[in-house]
Amino acid sequence: MRTLSFAALALAVGPLAAQVDRDDFSYPNGAVVPGWTQQRGTWQVLNGRISATSGALWAYITKDGLAATDSVMDGEFFYSTATTVQFAGFTSRHPGTNLDSNLLMVKVQNNGGAADFDRCFAYERAIGASTFVDIAGGTLQCYGRMITLDGECWMELDADQDGIYELETPHKAVTAVFGSGLVGMCAYQTSEMDNFEYFDGVLVPQPGAAPIIGTTYNLALDVPSANVPWLGVLSLGNAGVPLDAPRALPVSLDALFIASLGVFVGQTDAAGKATFGIPIPNNPSLVGLGVYAGAVTIDTALPFAVGHIANESFFRIQ
Repeated sequence: MRTLSFAALALAVGPLAAQVDRDDFSYPNGAVVPGWTQQRGTWQVLNGRISATSGALWAYITKDGLAATDSVMDGEFFYSTATTVQFAGFTSRHPGTNLDSNLLMVKVQNNGGAADFDRCFAYERAIGASTFVDIAGGTLQCYGRMITLDGECWMELDADQDGIYELETPHKAVTAVFGSGLVGMCAYQTSEMDNFEYFDGVLVPQPGAAPIIGTTYNLALDVPSANVPWLGVLSLGNAGVPLDAPRALPVSLDALFIASLGVFVGQTDAAGKATFGIPIPNNPSLVGLGVYAGAVTIDTALPFAVGHIANESFFRIQ
């Protein structure tokens, strides 16, 4: 196995990237959202975004052809001045009914007061209490992420849209909704949503992991396939490396990406899980460097031999 050097690498930061599936809602305005099923409430396409049109109803819309137990979804959310209390978010493990129950969901919400999004939540609908985190100063536009993994789900938020998810709800423990289900988006009132992105692999830090110089930083990889080879990569950006449309790797094609190719390899276990260990040199000059990690499985029957694609996971070396 080759070793990796972090030295003399140029910074390359870009916008949010496409992954396994993506929809930018560039459809004609109207009540038809191609490729989606309106499970609860009514929806519309308006100027390249979607929003619910059913008022004070927790509305859900799911992406056709996508179902998963564990997944990651990204999207962009916009506060609408047309109403005060409103939210936008994601749903996973959705049963494909018009009920507001037996599903997982997260949302970024305006709770009243200032006209902005000021809090994000994670729910198992309609079982028990939610978890939440406040957005200091509020935001009118943000990137959001929903992570569903084993017995938990949570929301991450990039409120300043710099490509780094700086807020995270406490993880919501799942008590009943454990099986595979549909994935999609949710809304209340007139919040708008765009740039939906879906990953069928999950890449998150292992509990207690810290990217400290002189140590190994461990990430947990979860994919739907057992006993398959996987490949990890590192990058200094997340502009996206296009594969066969709409698929892309959610990192940048930069010097660190090239240097990391072939360094991080392994095989998932019988549950589709693996550990992506990143040894960080004991070099104080690396402190403060921001790095994106990504991972895919290898399937030679698919374009570019890429099977499942996990979300990028950002860390800053300490």
